Formats: sequence, C-alpha cells, structure tokens
Amino acid sequence: MKNGHYGRILMTILNSCRYYKIFIVKSHIFIKVSKENLKINIESGIVNLQRLAMISCWNKISSNFVFIVSDFNEFERSNFLEQRKIRNKVNKSKVILGLDSAIELLVKDYYDLYDITVYIFKADKKETIIEIQYYRKSNFEPDYFVMVKDNPPMFHSKISFPPYFLKGSKFDINWELDGIIHSWNYFLGQIKYRLNTFVLNV
Repeated sequence: MKNGHYGRILMTILNSCRYYKIFIVKSHIFIKVSKENLKINIESGIVNLQRLAMISCWNKISSNFVFIVSDFNEFERSNFLEQRKIRNKVNKSKVILGLDSAIELLVKDYYDLYDITVYIFKADKKETIIEIQYYRKSNFEPDYFVMVKDNPPMFHSKISFPPYFLKGSKFDINWELDGIIHSWNYFLGQIKYRLNTFVLNV
C-alpha cells in the first residue's frame, strides 16, 4: 500500500481542522490547470495571496517573489503539528528558485500531478518566499488512481489562520515558522482556553 492514499489525506485534513482555521482563496479552488495556463494560474494565485496577506496580516509583504517547490510526501505526517515542524525544516534547506525554474519542475511531472497549492512560506520586507506544493496521482491506491489519472491537476491558493486568531484582528504571516511572537500568542491563547474551559466546568 502506497503512502498518502485518499483516506490518509482525509485524516490529515481532519486533524488539521482540529488545530487551525484554514482560509482558502475560493476564486482559485478546484480550477483545472493545463500545461499552457499553469504559469498564469500561479501568477494569479500569488496576487490573491498578496491581497489576503494585506487584509489579514500586519506584515509588510515584499513584491520580490521567489519560490520553492515541494512534494507533499516530503513531510506528510498524521499529526499536523509534527507535519508543520518537518515542513519548516525541509523547506528552509531548499534552493530558492525563480518562477520559470519552478514551472519547469512542475511541467516535468505534469501528468502525475493531482493537486497544486501555493502558500506564502515566509515573507519580509526584502522578499516573499512562495511555496508551490503538489500532490501526485501515483500516491493514490490503484482503484482511485484509475479514476483520476487522466484529469488535469487542480489548483488552490491557501493561507492559514493561527489558532489564536480573533475576527477583525491581524496576525503575523510568518506564524507557522514558530517565531517568538507566535509562541507568545499561542501561550496566551492556551491560557485563555484553559480559563474558559475551567469556567464552563465550574
């Protein structure tokens, strides 16, 4: 049985939802991507990510975009928190690419791509690192692979909200990198959660 089959993906998503509120750019979810419009869709997804970051985050996001490319299998774990740590470690060691070089890597495996997702991995005033993450059709079990093998890949743009996010407030776009600000806010969030739980149980 190959890693990353459909049921495992579903469990990963469900585990993720227990800890994080995931905001998906709906204008780019489930778009079918052809080889010809691959670059156009990624460029459009970047514009949406930048807009979302400006609305939701207090950081100044650089328009100097650079890229890393990831196979989901590199850091798949059943526990989302562990998966995030592995993802950070692996991605920090990757070679930074230009958009054309990143597209070349995707085109090579285009017919095996089931899903392509773009994230803001890291952003500061000097540059914004966009992660282009893909999931392979060949990861699926044979029965599901037969169903999707001829389909073009789907395209998503995503940004994650931290667990302490409050509606109307702004957060650090780099929170998933586990910096000091995120650690402090997470600590405060845990205290508030425990206090609220205690009050409800009294």
